[in-house]
Amino acid sequence: MLINTVLLFLQCALPMFIIISLLLLRFKGGTESLCTTKNVLKISSISFILVFVFSQNMEVISQYFDGKGSEVFFSIGYIIIYLCSAQLFVFDNKEDCLRYKKYLAITTFISVMLVNGSHFILYLNGYLTQSLQFESLFIGIVLGVGICISFAILFYFLLRYCDTSLYTNTSSYFLLFFAIGQLMQSIVLLQQVDVLPFSYIFWNSTNFIAENTEVGQLLRVLIGYETTPSLIQLVTYLIAFIIPIFVSKSHRIIRSNYGDNS
Repeated sequence: MLINTVLLFLQCALPMFIIISLLLLRFKGGTESLCTTKNVLKISSISFILVFVFSQNMEVISQYFDGKGSEVFFSIGYIIIYLCSAQLFVFDNKEDCLRYKKYLAITTFISVMLVNGSHFILYLNGYLTQSLQFESLFIGIVLGVGICISFAILFYFLLRYCDTSLYTNTSSYFLLFFAIGQLMQSIVLLQQVDVLPFSYIFWNSTNFIAENTEVGQLLRVLIGYETTPSLIQLVTYLIAFIIPIFVSKSHRIIRSNYGDNS
């Protein structure tokens, strides 16, 4: 129970901490700051209310689409996370899109909280109703919270160092990888309910890094790691990675040529 609880935090709670670190790096200080007291209270309140409402009504939601409602709902949430994050990546260096980028960041944050928070509450409720080992569950919750907070803080400072000392857009690329990881989960869910077909498995890395281990869950959150990626997952991953980079580079080339001509 202790290990299962820690894995639950890594799978469902860690993304909520990671997205905070990533968005703080994209909107740090000055006029770009989203971390005013008013904004934090407003966005957090909206997120917690939505998580509570959806988690309490998940049984009703699951009845839609011929019993596939919860999978479709979570998949849409994951897709929204990717689309907003990909646009943040593309418009990262465009100062004239600040208001639009803030809306994208808020939508991304709320979507991550809604999807992963609802998942977390559903799984935790299942543990609470099925387990009699409350001491192990409590210790697992404490450890899980500590691990998530500690990793998010270390991750923030590591990426900030990389942005300033190694490569300016390091954190921006990690935001894209995080978003692709969320998108991969939507494919898994849609395949489970036969909305998307299962396809050829390219490799199996379970013996190297199992997905149900702490390291596997961490890599899944950060870069969308899968032990048995299918053809549709691999193709989607490559497309979801290449297109934002191509669009971003194209915008920079156009902007550079426009500056030279002027």
